[in-house]
Amino acid sequence: MSLINKIKLFLNSFDDNEYYRINRMRPPGAVDEKLFMKLCVRCSKCIEICPYRVIKRSDLTKNLEAGTPYIYAEEKGCQLCMNCTSVCPTGALDNKLTYFRDTRIGVAIVDDTICLNHLLYNQEEAGIADGTVAVCNQCFNSCPLKFDAIYLEDMILPTITDKCTGCGICTESCPTSPQKAINILPNGMADINSAGYKQYLKRIEKGGR
Repeated sequence: MSLINKIKLFLNSFDDNEYYRINRMRPPGAVDEKLFMKLCVRCSKCIEICPYRVIKRSDLTKNLEAGTPYIYAEEKGCQLCMNCTSVCPTGALDNKLTYFRDTRIGVAIVDDTICLNHLLYNQEEAGIADGTVAVCNQCFNSCPLKFDAIYLEDMILPTITDKCTGCGICTESCPTSPQKAINILPNGMADINSAGYKQYLKRIEKGGR
């Protein structure tokens, strides 16, 4: 099983797995998810200032996440203009974060079982050349930090480094369907212990904040 499929299986193993989705991230500069849920006042300033209309309100309407900002990488990746961090009034988005290379929205992960470049490479390694798979490079070409955040191993295999910002532009541009061959694992929302929504609900139920 590929790494990305293991991650999907892990995220889908929880109840209410809608809250643990790949490719659904907080905007740049978001603090730890648990703290974010306490600080975000749903003012929509980050949504309104985004010139690319990337930041959207939560598509969940029946719980405390309603109205909080998200980026949906499969629809549109973050262009890293960093306007949103400057207008957050509560610190849910770190106002001090202004340089796009310093942001860490998440990390990109390549699924080598459906990535076109990996499939082509494996064909060639196996001595197969039937022309059914073409070279792609969309994730590499679209990355604002190509050669730093992503490079092509052996001139063909997309490889992610620790300089990846998790902006999701690679996911947006990936042509594979229905599943994307490159996905973003968002910071702070990958396991039940760091999921602010559930932790916040527990505090509310106990009468605390």
